[in-house]
Amino acid sequence: MSQSANYTDLGHCLVTGAAGYTGQHLVRALLARGLSVRALVRNTSLDLQHDSLSCISGDIQDAAQMQQACDGIDTVFHTAAFIATMGGNAATAAYRERAQAINVGGTQNIIEACRQQGVARLVHTSSVDVCFSGDEDLRMDERTPYAERFNCIYTETKIAAEQAVLTANHRNGLVTCALRPDGIWGPGGCLMFDTLVEQLHAGRMVARIGGQGALHDHINIDNLVHAHILAAESLRADGPTCGRAYFVSDGEPARMFDFVRPLFEGLGYTVPTANIPAAPMRSVMSAWQWLHFKLGIAEPLFTPHELDKLTVSHVVSSAAAQRDFGYAPVKSVTQGMAESVAYYQELADVAGP
Repeated sequence: MSQSANYTDLGHCLVTGAAGYTGQHLVRALLARGLSVRALVRNTSLDLQHDSLSCISGDIQDAAQMQQACDGIDTVFHTAAFIATMGGNAATAAYRERAQAINVGGTQNIIEACRQQGVARLVHTSSVDVCFSGDEDLRMDERTPYAERFNCIYTETKIAAEQAVLTANHRNGLVTCALRPDGIWGPGGCLMFDTLVEQLHAGRMVARIGGQGALHDHINIDNLVHAHILAAESLRADGPTCGRAYFVSDGEPARMFDFVRPLFEGLGYTVPTANIPAAPMRSVMSAWQWLHFKLGIAEPLFTPHELDKLTVSHVVSSAAAQRDFGYAPVKSVTQGMAESVAYYQELADVAGP
């Protein structure tokens, strides 16, 4: 698939979750390509003004609002989700119902609105988690089955949402696909990096968990946005992308603390040498999660699912995405880290001592 496709083919675009990290960057990239964009936000406003941008407030759980949001739209990028990384038998009905309502019900509302409003294409932001059962797997690709064990509600609801999107392909003229990123990173509001830098500045980053961490993939935000646009451009009735899900990554798998070392050192810190074994930490956090749901104490520092992602190796292949819609990273990890270091250095300079 050529990467010189005509961006105007996407027509009028809707981005759900437009105030989120992926959504914001996607909106900016679409505008930079001369496209008209409707940004759907819920509670957080989008700090961006452009002649080709309209921002609307709405909740994907509201079917009527989604019908209005999709009116006159040609391409939908569905990035909105509830990152429900807790789970287990003790999880409250309210927590489960919220994840179900947003991740599954909200996605179904988007699909139905696309059908009724004549939207041509839908790109869904899924997750590598739909295929991650907590077991080591260094060869994950499109043949990897869905996870069968769930230690968090996010996994099971994202599976249901992805399946709904792919099943909707070629119905009422709509064509669909899904992307499965992992470890989204970069400057400008990345939750993973914001949290790490906050911990560094506060002096709380004193130990590693599980040695250097597991071997797994990440994806720079610019690479992820690039993948979304390429995938959308490839969505034609006779295209190979229709009705399929794709893993996308930087193509540079690394152990977690090796991956973040340039960020730490660029900001004047070092990776901790002290190490906390993964197994006892997981037991502690599992008990903490149970107490959170049963007694209402604060959420655990790490959920069992987050610890599995950190300490269990899982590597994906983006070969199918390259074959079917020409995806290749546009930014290397070295380039992205340099940008991230500069961003957080500037934030520190503005904040002052």
